[in-house]
Amino acid sequence: MSTPLSTTDPLVGLGWTAELASSIGPDESDLQPARVAASHGIAVTLWTREGVRNGPLAAALSEPPAVGDWVLARAPDLAGDWAVQRLLPRRTQFVRHASGQETRAQVIAANIDRVLVATGLDGDFNHRRLERYLLALATSGAATTLVLTKADQCSDVDSYRRQAEALAPTVVVSARTGEGVDSLRALIPAGSTVALVGSSGVGKSTLVNALMGGERASTGAVRSFDNKGRHTTTHREMFVVPGAGVVVDTPGMRGLEPWADDGTLAALDAMFHEVSEAALGCRFTDCDHMTSPDCAVRDGVRAATLAPERVRSWVTLRDELNQQAVLRAERAAKLALKAKKGRRG
Repeated sequence: MSTPLSTTDPLVGLGWTAELASSIGPDESDLQPARVAASHGIAVTLWTREGVRNGPLAAALSEPPAVGDWVLARAPDLAGDWAVQRLLPRRTQFVRHASGQETRAQVIAANIDRVLVATGLDGDFNHRRLERYLLALATSGAATTLVLTKADQCSDVDSYRRQAEALAPTVVVSARTGEGVDSLRALIPAGSTVALVGSSGVGKSTLVNALMGGERASTGAVRSFDNKGRHTTTHREMFVVPGAGVVVDTPGMRGLEPWADDGTLAALDAMFHEVSEAALGCRFTDCDHMTSPDCAVRDGVRAATLAPERVRSWVTLRDELNQQAVLRAERAAKLALKAKKGRRG
């Protein structure tokens, strides 16, 4: 049975739970729990019972902590730093395929209750990009809400709202006029954590400031010639919203590649169920739905029972996930061969 938490524990308002407390071993009584508020590579900023502290990472850590992680730290050394010793179990995590050529997963944020996917109504709205975000989040364990920002700069809000609501629950906001900010704050109850993600320039930091009631997160102008924002948030960072929970502000992600695993592939077929179900009628199980003969998906497009843009999106995402899985398998085989040669040598 979990020991009840003290209502005066400052960590409770930051998401600390009895389940997390029960994961501390009897031999770890000299360590203190803390939450990672920002990551700086070899060190992190921690929220502790004593306030905000810096924390270098112990070399023995199994993986670097992400923003939102709970850790155990040894407190403090002569410099006042809290050395992070262990990562506590994650409830949820938002993972993507690391950018570049690396075949590894990157944790964007951990222990998140809800992810707010922001997209601007000033020319940023992109149906296909939203599908990509929703797929990447499908196995995160967190709820997802689409946030349509800059409503004051759009003359056809209802049309975009309908498109977004066909994908996921949606909130329309304008940080400038205050429209929808209270609805957004209601999605961040005390003790909960939400992550705010989206491409650069959609107004994430401006939304954080509106929620905070002041200028806490850096903001920058959007380039007028292409509506692209400057990268004003350079790293993931958490803020406590007055009277509510915790929000994680993230840098703009111009590209997002979902992490390929069985869960993501199943989520893809569920998101595009009408296409994946039609594909069961294809003659070949490895049908490419482009040139393979007797393709039920192409027949559906010709018969207007399948939307061409939905088919293209499903095929593109499916091929990306399959290719990523192939590259990971090839890399794993090379590493295994290298290790085998090393043992022989």
